[in-house]
Amino acid sequence: MKDGLRFVDCDMHIMEPPDLFEKYLEPKFRSRVSLPIGADGRPQRGTIVIDGLPTTMDAELQQYRKRRAPGGTNSTQPLSGSRLADTGRLDFAIERKYDAVAQIMGMGIEGVDIAVLYPTTGLSLLARDNMDPHLSLALCQAYNNWIHEFCEHSPDQLKFVAMLPPHDVHLACRELLRCVREMGAVGSFLRPNLVNGHYWHSNYWDPLYSLHESLDVTWGFHEGTGAWYSHMNVLYGENRFYRHVASHWIEMQQALIAMIVGGVFEFHPRLRVGFLEAQNSWVPGLLSRIEWDYPQYRDTHAPYLTLTPKEYFRRNCWAAVEGSEPEIEATAGLIGADRMCVSTDYPHFDSNFPDVSNNLLRTVSRKTAAEILLGGAGLYGFTEADFAKADAAAAKHAPAGVPVAV
Repeated sequence: MKDGLRFVDCDMHIMEPPDLFEKYLEPKFRSRVSLPIGADGRPQRGTIVIDGLPTTMDAELQQYRKRRAPGGTNSTQPLSGSRLADTGRLDFAIERKYDAVAQIMGMGIEGVDIAVLYPTTGLSLLARDNMDPHLSLALCQAYNNWIHEFCEHSPDQLKFVAMLPPHDVHLACRELLRCVREMGAVGSFLRPNLVNGHYWHSNYWDPLYSLHESLDVTWGFHEGTGAWYSHMNVLYGENRFYRHVASHWIEMQQALIAMIVGGVFEFHPRLRVGFLEAQNSWVPGLLSRIEWDYPQYRDTHAPYLTLTPKEYFRRNCWAAVEGSEPEIEATAGLIGADRMCVSTDYPHFDSNFPDVSNNLLRTVSRKTAAEILLGGAGLYGFTEADFAKADAAAAKHAPAGVPVAV
């Protein structure tokens, strides 16, 4: 708990081991995946190459990289100073090579009861057109098998969402079913980027939307700083600063418009969708913009819509904050704090860890903070029984000598 409040981290990250695909990828696909190699001959962190194409654009696209030496940021955002890369706040995790014990330690420091884990390297693997669907599936299976084993350290505290192959919706359905039924996944995640021209309101996705409803699991949208083959990436250019700002908002907005105007939420009323690691102050304005156009277009272009945009959002959606945004209280007043949740973004360089929850409690009223900290429970369907199990597991796995939030 955090200051006596239940806290679900709706989007906590892991750092995959560099040799994940060397160990877990089906052998017949390994020659198609090239891993960076260190002087010791072992895989190391860096850009993975799949079928001869790099999975991230930073090394290939951007000429001028961010500085490597510590220094000031000149940021004007309140409370952003804890995001400096040289704070030493992750030393405990680095020393343990980001293992599951370190993950539990990080949760204790932040006061997290249950964390839903998302990938790091895995965010950049699949957002490209024309990938072999069976290679796409194999990459997902390798990651999902690894993250399942990772969570087995404390499965009542550590939950995972399945990585799904967007290149064949039927393969994606099979993988979701496997991960939920056999390994306890609480949902799935996909990048909001369009792949192979399949819009989110396309009938192509209907089998996967329906399966999420049938299994009562969550669909998480999580961007990753633009994709090599994103339908919209031509808007962002080579500058990572530009791409990071633009992609995390624009791609999410496109997905939400498609799901409301395109009728996804009308035809899939029990679908739960999380818009993660993109803040959420854009949501109220976007909902108002859609509603503004209802009188002109709903009857002629979307006669199937029966609710207002805000009603669809409040029934089907949650959107994450990262704790220090100054507009959180105002946004909560417009869309409801109970439809907000917290992405700590641990252990990424731009996370506010270990002060995400502290920042939230300083930024908003305690009542609003309580609803937002608990928001992930609604998104993923966690109950008091899940929290009781997590409490018992936390008592069992609490590392000695590590400060724990209360």
